[in-house]
Amino acid sequence: MFGGARPMLLWYVWIRLVDGTWHKVDEIASQLRIPRSAVCWAAKFLSDHGLAEYDEEEEVRRLLDSRSRFEDIVRSTISTPR
Repeated sequence: MFGGARPMLLWYVWIRLVDGTWHKVDEIASQLRIPRSAVCWAAKFLSDHGLAEYDEEEEVRRLLDSRSRFEDIVRSTISTPR
């Protein structure tokens, strides 16, 4: 797929949301064994780009039919060599 920490973090969080149901940020952080703040960042990023919903109770769910958009959006986060 893509290289780098941010794209991989986005992928790990996004793939946890495969069922389309609401998930607690703390639950995802615990499952992935990563800091809660990293999951919050990824959830907000996915939400800002229309790939997930992220609410004020810090729950997140994936929106359906977004795989190709996910790849395009994540690809845009990778800095190109100069």
